[in-house]
Amino acid sequence: MMRRRHKKSRRGCLECKRRHIKCDETRPRCINCATVERDCSFPPTSEGGESVVSPSTRTSPSGSISGLHPDAVFTELPRFSPLAELHPRVDMVHMELLHHYLTEEGTIFPPMVGMPLAITMRHALREPYLMYQVLALSAHHLSILRPLQEQFYRNTAIQLQTHAVTLFNNIDLGYFDSSFTNRIPVFIFSSVLGFHTLCDTLSHRDDYFPTSLARFMRCLHLHRGVHNSTAGHWEDIQGSELKPVIDAGLEWYNVRGVGPECDDIQQRILSSSLNPQELEATQEALDLLQAVFDGRPAVFDGRPSSVTRIHALFNWTTMLVPSFVSMLDAGRPEALAVLGYYFLALHHCRDAWMVGDSGQFLLRSVADYLGPDWSAWMEPPLQMLNELSAESATSSPSGIRQYPHHTQSIASY
Repeated sequence: MMRRRHKKSRRGCLECKRRHIKCDETRPRCINCATVERDCSFPPTSEGGESVVSPSTRTSPSGSISGLHPDAVFTELPRFSPLAELHPRVDMVHMELLHHYLTEEGTIFPPMVGMPLAITMRHALREPYLMYQVLALSAHHLSILRPLQEQFYRNTAIQLQTHAVTLFNNIDLGYFDSSFTNRIPVFIFSSVLGFHTLCDTLSHRDDYFPTSLARFMRCLHLHRGVHNSTAGHWEDIQGSELKPVIDAGLEWYNVRGVGPECDDIQQRILSSSLNPQELEATQEALDLLQAVFDGRPAVFDGRPSSVTRIHALFNWTTMLVPSFVSMLDAGRPEALAVLGYYFLALHHCRDAWMVGDSGQFLLRSVADYLGPDWSAWMEPPLQMLNELSAESATSSPSGIRQYPHHTQSIASY
């Protein structure tokens, strides 16, 4: 894979040096590490060493507000990588992708339900990194809709997303601080990128669950970078043109589920050996999931559907408290059991283009991985899965769309 040359930073953190990426040198935690929630440490300063320069007072060749780097998103690129050209020429394929997004945006990108398409397009026409990412998501959607051209559109999606990330990382940090309005397209970009990565994650069928978990956690950490990219600006964002999207997420966050789907695991969590902090974090994650199962009007504006549920499930990863994320990172069985219910909620959205049979596959995978010792925990979601699958077989003889086995990933770093 072609790598973008970067200026070495003598004062960068150890993690950025190890990954050979540009560090913004923010202390005590650089933006790259903060975005993906890694531990960040700096080498000891030599005697008489230079003082640390604040990012707000220097010019940096890397504006990686979200800690994004081409190497951090892709593992394998087609041979015709666009990185060979600073500005890939626009062609009729790009026009096709733009037209497809403009006509199918509500289906392609459910998390932006409630926000006028004109807002995204206005910022995308001003910020090329956002436009290339929008086109990348459109290409990924077409790779699902057109199986005979799947590889072509998948490669196109990878190329476009690589270029989007490269453009974004080359923006001077001061540009984002010069005006709050410059951060609005950053929020949209992070959302589109995070959703694209989730779509790619769900399209894989790994035989070994820890591989699936690692892929999902990379996606989760990347999406949580949305909050880091807009840190300190949430009040401004809530009062901006993004208000409908922000309000929808906050409304869901304040709703607590009342249905029975999570009752069994809630009781098991209460009698588990989790400490008080872990217990509270796990219960909150389950409450948010129960609201999705309920499909309550307060959450979905009176229109419970796969599209609106995807909106809620997409935001679930950003609303988890850090202690529960740490439990998932560590592979704690209790947290993995909760994740099984997330996969069950995904199966409720099985007719959405990015889901298909992924929820079913991942739920069975995590249940097999946990094994007999945790079979009692996993029996209720598996039973509900079987009931849903039976309903699908009755209502749709063709069954649920199954994804092919992909080996090329746009969600690994």
